[in-house]
Order: sequence, then C-alpha cells, then structure tokens
Amino acid sequence: MWSAFLAIFNTYLLPFSFGMIPLTIWLIFFLLRDWKNPEPKYVLFHAFLMGIVATIVVLFTQNFVEAFSKIYWPAFYNTIQYHDSFNAFLWVAIVEEIVKFIMIYATLSHSKHLNEAIDPMIYMIVCAIGFSSIENYFSIFNQLQTFIIPFQTLMARFLGANLLHIICSGVIGFFWSIQIVSKRKYLLLTGLTLAILFHALFNTLIFTYGIFAVLLMFTCVFVGASVLLWLFDVVERLNVKVKK
Repeated sequence: MWSAFLAIFNTYLLPFSFGMIPLTIWLIFFLLRDWKNPEPKYVLFHAFLMGIVATIVVLFTQNFVEAFSKIYWPAFYNTIQYHDSFNAFLWVAIVEEIVKFIMIYATLSHSKHLNEAIDPMIYMIVCAIGFSSIENYFSIFNQLQTFIIPFQTLMARFLGANLLHIICSGVIGFFWSIQIVSKRKYLLLTGLTLAILFHALFNTLIFTYGIFAVLLMFTCVFVGASVLLWLFDVVERLNVKVKK
C-alpha cells in the first residue's frame, strides 16, 4: 500500500505540486490587485478547476476537429497537418483562448460574485493559472530525477508560457469587463481577437527565430505584462459595480 502511494505521489502529486510553485507566485501577485474586495475562495477554486478542465476540452476539440476534417473537410485537415504556421501558431491559439473563455463565461457570467468590473479579469487569470498547471505538469513529470532540469524548465515557463496565458486571459477579462460596463457588445470579440493574435505572435517567436527566440519571447511577455498591469489600473479606476 505504501509503495502504491509513493508511486502515485511521484507520478502525479509531486510534479503537479512542483509545477504549481511558479504559478502560485503569479496567483498571489494578481489576487493582491483585488485586495479591497477579494473574491470567495471557493469561486476562485472553481475558476482554477475550469482552467484544468479547459486543457481536457482543448485536447478533445483539437483531436475531434482533426479526425472530423480528415474525413469531411480534407482541405482544412491538410492545412493543420502540413502548414506549421497555421497549426502551431494560429490554430493552437484559437482553440486554447476560446476554450478558456467559454469555461469561465459559461459557469461564472451569471454568478452573484461577478459584481465588480475587475472580477472578469481575476476569474480569467485564475483560469489561465489552472490551465498552465497541467501544462507545467506534463513539462516536468519526466524530469524529476534531478533538480536542475525541472527548475530551469519551470523558470522558463514562469516568465514565458505561464505568463503568456495569464496575459491573454487577462486581456479577454478586461474587454469582458468593459463590455459589461459600457454595454458595447463588440468589445468582448475584440478582446478574444487580440488575445489570439498575441498568443500566435508568441508561438511564432518561439518556433521561427532560433537563438533569438528567448530574447524576443521575454520582450513579448514583458510588453504584454506591462499592458496587462495598465489594464488593471484602468478597470480599478472605473470603481463601479457590475449590474446584470
């Protein structure tokens, strides 16, 4: 029994916990932006779980679309399979950003706890952290024989892919917030489009520019994070309650 527990711990719990270390830093950082009227912990946990579920939905969606298009839409299937610029860059970004948004919108858009302009940003960011936790798990679960390799992997993800998901989801949350406040229906679509394009740009920098990719990647997320913090300031200055 003890050996079975150790096997489960080493296979699942340890890499997941290790992968959550950098994400916990981001979680605390962004939750402190809502310190005046923090969201209930169970709602934040729900948003986190929706991010985990989103990873499953993304994988299912991508595999289903590929299988379906292979039979019924060969032109699209060939585009996914043989055009890396579409598959790795844009297709992945489209599915991931839309699924993350749908998971939160479908479960929390009518919640009584979505009552401040900043709330959609917080929920979307927590969802992104849940999504990134599974990505971190699969990035390091075979690397725990040593400490250095998973540490390097998580540091790169902490300042790279993890922050990317947070930025993209935060941008969607911002435009969702502004749409609720202003009643302008097109704003959410604008946020989704910008998040997808930013995600695609990040992927393009990684896979296209070789040795310059790291510098360009960190420059990209630094600019994106700066914009996200400015968007937080914009929403906080609104200082309004959301009325549904």
